[in-house]
Amino acid sequence: MPDTMIETLPITPERTPVKTVAVVRCEDYGRDTVFAAVKRAVDLCGGIGAFAAPGNTVLVKPNLLQGLAPDRCVTTHPEVLRAVIQLLREHGCRVVIADSPAAAIPYTEANLKRAYAGAGYDRVAEELGAELNTDTGFTIVPTTDGAVVRQLPIINPALSADAIVVVSKLKTHMWTCMSGGTKNLFGLIPGLEKLSLHARFPTEQAFGKMLVDINMVVKPRLQVMDAVFGMEGNGPTAGSPRKIGVILASADYSALDATAARLIGIDPMEVCTIAAAVERGLYAADGSGIRLVGDDIKQCIVPDYRKPASYQGGNRGMKHSVLLSLMQAAGRLYVPRPEIDATQCKACRKCERGCPVGAITMTGNVPQINRAKCIRCYCCHEMCTDSAIRLKRSRAGRLMAWIMRMEGA
Repeated sequence: MPDTMIETLPITPERTPVKTVAVVRCEDYGRDTVFAAVKRAVDLCGGIGAFAAPGNTVLVKPNLLQGLAPDRCVTTHPEVLRAVIQLLREHGCRVVIADSPAAAIPYTEANLKRAYAGAGYDRVAEELGAELNTDTGFTIVPTTDGAVVRQLPIINPALSADAIVVVSKLKTHMWTCMSGGTKNLFGLIPGLEKLSLHARFPTEQAFGKMLVDINMVVKPRLQVMDAVFGMEGNGPTAGSPRKIGVILASADYSALDATAARLIGIDPMEVCTIAAAVERGLYAADGSGIRLVGDDIKQCIVPDYRKPASYQGGNRGMKHSVLLSLMQAAGRLYVPRPEIDATQCKACRKCERGCPVGAITMTGNVPQINRAKCIRCYCCHEMCTDSAIRLKRSRAGRLMAWIMRMEGA
């Protein structure tokens, strides 16, 4: 298919400036296949030279999370990371791969090296002459454009880089509905510092605003998304791999995420980070101003992509329903709650360490969850790699979910 614009949504002077998103088919993780798709996507956005200059130090930020094997589809696939780094290295850039793993993992050199190796990034760095960041320092940075935070702790390599390129993974997410380019920069918050932000912003909407604040501070220049295989169901860790067959690229995180949401059948306004971008005037709620180039997105959409258990679907359209208002007031009953499966638990204590409000304590070798303190952020579910934390609605929550389906039918 020719590299021409295939869909342009209307734009008016009152709306946000037009933003280009490249949609490029990529059927598998073969090295040549991925490189060709990534290069085409970046070229459609202006070429690598539009985002970095020769001699620049570029921080490449993948989705590392816990450094799990690529076939789990939890992390950015190393071949997609490789393709982005190859473009930058061929352009004469110094490349540093950096991330701070998930909230319950201390930000130490040993943990970083372990995560890089588990995700396969150590081999990519060695073969392409990129550097793996092991500097665990961070700096408190003022957020002059912040909507909900006035300062943020940001890892040092992000602050010393000339440019930041985000290489995210398309996944469902129990807390933010979808994990993409915007959410990926939460990994620039060092280790356990993430827990304080979870505690300070315990609602999905507030959390989304905080994530946009992070992006406003560090200003990533280029977004490349690995959507060759994504994660469906109860992501970002406990879902299932699902083929999408696409590489996305854009200079804009909100436009990239909105396009990714369309690929997996989610209304972009259901994603808290996109809703927060709309509130900040960074993105138009009706999608106006996005210019799609490359392959036809209509041929790439996966209509039966499984959503997370926390997803409420079209219920935002029921804004005037008295019944919905009552249900929203009783939201703690409706949303799924984490439950421990003692038969699967390995007593690793990640859930205990990762709970931002201290709602989990160990009794013997089994975690116990204090329901009154739990804020349903699902950090424990995200951290558990043994499938020992399941998400279930209470009996009242199941009844409410059934009634909402009936009213929305």
